[in-house]
Amino acid sequence: MLPPRATRLPEPLLYAVVRGSARIIADGDRHLIQSGTALWAPAGATVEVRASSEAIVIPVPAASTGPVRPASVRVDPAHLPGLLHEFSRALGHLDAAHEDAAPSEPGVRVRTATRSRAGHGLSAPPAPASPELQDLAEMLADDPHLDLASAVEAAVTGWSVRTAQRRFAAETGLTLSAWVRRARAWTAAELLAEGRDIEWVAHRVGYHSSAAFVRGFAEVVGTTPGRWRRSPDAEEPAAELVVSSAWRRRTHRTWARVNGGHVAVWVAVGSAAIAVGGRELRLRAGEAVVLPAGVRNDIGIEPGSLLLPVGFRSGRTGAIGAPLAPAQVGGIDSWHMVSAMLAAYTGTGGGGADPSRGFDAVLRGSTRADVGDDDTGLAALASLIALEPHLTIEEAGRRLGRGERDLRRIVRERSGETPAAWSRMVRMTRARNRLGLGETATEVSRELGYAHLPAFSRAFRAVHGTAPASVGCRAPSALLPARSAQRVLAPHER
Repeated sequence: MLPPRATRLPEPLLYAVVRGSARIIADGDRHLIQSGTALWAPAGATVEVRASSEAIVIPVPAASTGPVRPASVRVDPAHLPGLLHEFSRALGHLDAAHEDAAPSEPGVRVRTATRSRAGHGLSAPPAPASPELQDLAEMLADDPHLDLASAVEAAVTGWSVRTAQRRFAAETGLTLSAWVRRARAWTAAELLAEGRDIEWVAHRVGYHSSAAFVRGFAEVVGTTPGRWRRSPDAEEPAAELVVSSAWRRRTHRTWARVNGGHVAVWVAVGSAAIAVGGRELRLRAGEAVVLPAGVRNDIGIEPGSLLLPVGFRSGRTGAIGAPLAPAQVGGIDSWHMVSAMLAAYTGTGGGGADPSRGFDAVLRGSTRADVGDDDTGLAALASLIALEPHLTIEEAGRRLGRGERDLRRIVRERSGETPAAWSRMVRMTRARNRLGLGETATEVSRELGYAHLPAFSRAFRAVHGTAPASVGCRAPSALLPARSAQRVLAPHER
């Protein structure tokens, strides 16, 4: 959750205030952050957030490079969709790219700019015009250690390296290697302006030695890194917020899952296709539905679209029918939905909103299929197995006061899956949640009751089509839901 008390951050966070104001104490210094401003806090900083009652504060994971000390930056209204995308991505269970790869660094970063760049012949490399090559350029700039062939394959599937080089040169006037050298120099200048050690900077921007870095930097800038940093014109660094727009150009999918809790999802921008309970709905901006516990669901999100979770409820509270018609709750300019989401998932970032407000609004405004006792049993079973994945259906039945044969019938009839396949998907949903929260595959395997890691890996791949190692930590500890008087559920109940 957004820390209400002093918390040492395990990774960089950006606290974006989009409404009201917040007093943030970072490493003992007090910052008054007004609407339209954000505070960057580096990894290791001790932070305490005191938001006003009407404040909306979005805590967003940020890339590891940035100022060495807390710094304030301006937040442009155009940044809001990207910030909300990164927030939901950090939650780890909805707006995730459907790819067989570990998650990349966050698409939000804070960089420092100095007056001296133009005077020393240093300028940002020109951006390509086409979306495909923009993706390639971003990938090469974000990961200097990535080899060209791998970057081309990931960004522009089906293109040869030669084709990518030819088109890149036509759009930028630079060869890929020249573009990368300038991008390295530009990034290195930001890090040097922050006071970083030259050897550290050399390795960070992809050079294997300080000597090679010094030569490469001088070729682009016309002076060595040390002389560049000592220039009298290079003494006034300013922080600037950069929010990647790459997510707007890509189709996203959630991974197939069976939730242990009911989850309300809202299309803030664009559209999304949701398959749940044997039905498929197309949601447009401002529409929202509840995904019922125990029922498989899949979501496809169009390029440029933004789908966000706005609340959840335990499956043990009863059944909720599959959606027939969505609730009309307003688009991204509906601050009440943004604050409801933050109240549900951060505890203190939503302007004092009730954590259940978003979920209740979606439930109240949507039309759903009728439910009966069997649906109630399926929801309760899904919640129980999500909480205690080692339980067999027979053991769960004793807990719920139902017979094993009855529960197996309910699973087959209500989910359309065999009991074995359904149970495995519930457990693998829990597994992917826990991996996304930073636990290791070995820890998750033991928690789920597997005697050997290979057996867990086979089960995980059978459900998700990828190995557990491909799922990296997406959710920083500062975003984990609080188990407090607000009764916010634990992540595995979602």
